[in-house]
Amino acid sequence: MINENIIRTPGGKYVNFIPNQAYAVTPHDTTEFQYGLLYVGVGGDVVAMPQGLTTFVIFKNVPSGSFLPIYVKAVHTDTTATNLLICY
Repeated sequence: MINENIIRTPGGKYVNFIPNQAYAVTPHDTTEFQYGLLYVGVGGDVVAMPQGLTTFVIFKNVPSGSFLPIYVKAVHTDTTATNLLICY
């Protein structure tokens, strides 16, 4: 049986992730927000700043309907994916 709430953390641990808050993210070149897992509604490239870093990284070809398996604190305007939600 597949548990849809289980995610893998950047450190390789599996945790049960059930967010209790989510809100839409508008990509911006400098604005940071409450870090959480980023949900990608419509796929594409995601240019995001992981929690703990001060630079943006590119996640290529992220599929629609997926979560990035890292904590994100900012999304850059070069992002081509849309319908983004930050969940925490």
